[in-house]
Parts: sequence; C-alpha cells; structure tokens
Amino acid sequence: MRPLAETGTRGAAFWMLVLASTAGYVVNGATTPVVPRLATEHLGADPALGGLLVSLAAFVSIGAMPLAGLLSDRVGPRRVLLCSGLLAAAGLGVVLVALSIPSLAVSRVVFGAGNAATATALTAWVVAEAPVAQRSRALGLFGLAVWIGLALGPVLGESLFRSVGHQAVWVVTIGIQLVGLAVALLVRGGRAPVHTTEVRRAGAGVASVLRAVVRPGTAGLVAWAAEGFMIAFLIQHLVDQGVDAQGVLGAADVFAVFAGSVVGVRLLLGGLPDRLGPVRTARAALVVLAAGLVVLAVAHDFPTAAAGAVLVGAGYSPLFPTLTVLVTRRLDDRTRATGVGVFSAVTSAGYAVGSLVGGLLVSTVGSGWALAVLAALQLAAVPALGRHDPARPRDLRAR
Repeated sequence: MRPLAETGTRGAAFWMLVLASTAGYVVNGATTPVVPRLATEHLGADPALGGLLVSLAAFVSIGAMPLAGLLSDRVGPRRVLLCSGLLAAAGLGVVLVALSIPSLAVSRVVFGAGNAATATALTAWVVAEAPVAQRSRALGLFGLAVWIGLALGPVLGESLFRSVGHQAVWVVTIGIQLVGLAVALLVRGGRAPVHTTEVRRAGAGVASVLRAVVRPGTAGLVAWAAEGFMIAFLIQHLVDQGVDAQGVLGAADVFAVFAGSVVGVRLLLGGLPDRLGPVRTARAALVVLAAGLVVLAVAHDFPTAAAGAVLVGAGYSPLFPTLTVLVTRRLDDRTRATGVGVFSAVTSAGYAVGSLVGGLLVSTVGSGWALAVLAALQLAAVPALGRHDPARPRDLRAR
C-alpha cells in the first residue's frame, strides 16, 4: 500500500485513517449517552452528576490532546496512536469490572485520555502527510468521521442498552476501538517527522501556536459546547418534549439526520471556503448553527426536530476543516501537530463545558432554555473570528 504522502485523498491509506477515526467517534457516540442514563436510572444520581461524569472525558482530553500533538511532532503519530488506542480500550473495560459512580468516573478519565490522544494523532498524521495542495480537502473529508460516528454511535449504544444491557455496550465498543486501531496501524507512514524548518527557541514556538489558535479556538469552544450538550442530553430533551424514544422516527434518529446533513452539505458545498474565505464561512456557519439549536429547543415532534438537526448539521459542516486550516496554515512543520493538539484541546474544553454546565441548566431551567443559551453563545462568537479573511495560500485554494 502506498503511503498517504504519495496518494493523497484518493488512496487507500487516507481512507483507512478515516475509517480508524470513524471507529473512535462511533465508540464515543455509543458510550457517552449511556453514562448519564446509567448514573440516573441505575445508580440514582441526578442529571447534574450525570453531566459531570460525561464531562470528565472532555476535561482530561484538554491535557491529553496538546500532549499527543507535541509527541506526534517528536516521535510520530503512529507511536502515539498505538499507546492511546490501547488506553481507550482499557478505559471502556473498567465498567465491565464494576458498575458504580466511581467506576464510571475512572472509565471516563481513562477512556477520555486515550480517545482524545487517538483523535489528535490521526488528525496530525493527515495534516503532516497529506499533500499540501490537498490539505483543506483532506481535512474536510477526514472530518466526516466525526459525524458518521455521531450518526451511528448513539443509535448503536441505545439499541444495545435497551435490548441487551449496558454490558453489551462496553463489550461491543471495546471491539470497535481495537479494530479501528488495527486498521490505522496497517497504514504505512506516521513515523517521526523529519523537520525542514530551522530550530527555534521553545518560547517562540509556543507563542506562535497560541496566536494561531486564539481566534478559531474561540469559535470552536462555543460550537463544541453545543455538541457536548446535544450528545449527552438531546435524546432526553426530545423524549421529554414528546418525541418517541424508539422506532424509526425515534429521538436517537435525529442524530442520523444531523450527521446526514453534515455529510451532504460538506460534499455539495465543500469548496465554499475557497469562494467565501474561511472567516466568512465560519461566521455564517455559527449563525446557521444557532438557528438550528433554537429549532431543537422548541421541537415537540420528529419533523421539527429533524428540521433543527438539518440546520445544526449545515452549521457544523464547514467548521472543522475551516477552523483547522485557520489554525495550521501559519504554523511550520515543527509546531503544526502541536497546534492541532492545542486547538483540539480547546474544542474538548467546549465539549466539557457543554455537558457539565448543560447538566446544571437542565436541572435548573430545563433543556429547552439550555439550548437557547447555547444558540446565543454561537452568535456571540461570530465577531471573535474577525471581519476579514487572511490572504489565501496555495494549499487552501487548490483541490
């Protein structure tokens, strides 16, 4: 098999990395909604504690992602991926040993660190080895793994949880995690990078990374806060609003509509950042995302919820590739993976805040108002991106 650096997005190497990434997001999507339900329905906890347990994985990933990016710059993403994939599988296995609030907490911490480092290493691999002229397109296609996982994961987890029991959720997801790791390790490449830029003092590298991350990171923080809330509480919100819990048009199927919208918009309008520029595209995406959250907040039936999911998906569709390009385009080959890790940590912080604060809001004002607050935050982040797009380099224009 020819490596990613030679074949780009058309080769088997790229799509095997996409498959490995998808497996990780399926696992996350399948297990995360089960955690607050186990806490509340089986262990007698309140929604706030359920939200805290969900957020633990995101909080630990805030540290794991920059570390994984830094190590990927030093020793290569392949080695980071091997260790992190095994760590994620071990975290899932904790709940099979004992079901309790402490075991759920330990599981979320260990799994969160491993899963976050896995995602960072895979993204760093693509950023480092995708041909420069295909980098933004590669990130756009690679990012589809998030939404495919979000479509399949909650449905898989809900089906296993209701039909077989929570033990089946952990057994199946451990298998998926290990299969994804094996697929990624079949790909050539991912070794320690050979740097072509001159050595700079550490402080200069850190400063350049922080400057690159600050504006797109602000948008990523609030956008991923909405995702963190939705994956933990949207099913519960829709069921409380009158949407059926199960069936073809059940609450969990809204995630499939959501993910389908992301994939469809990205395939149809994947060149939008080239025409509008990444800043304008991201600003418009945040507005559309806010509109979708408002529709979900007031939805009382599946068609309305599906309409909201389409808008949310259309808003999210360009955010990952656009914001990642804005972060990495001014970083060199010594700091690019570190930039990916820091930006990923910022989005994980948003994910953690969304599930944690979301749980508190659900307990105090209700899930509908929580979604409305998240919508307002998306609009508040629009000015942070700035008014003008930077000059477009060749790697963003070319396809």
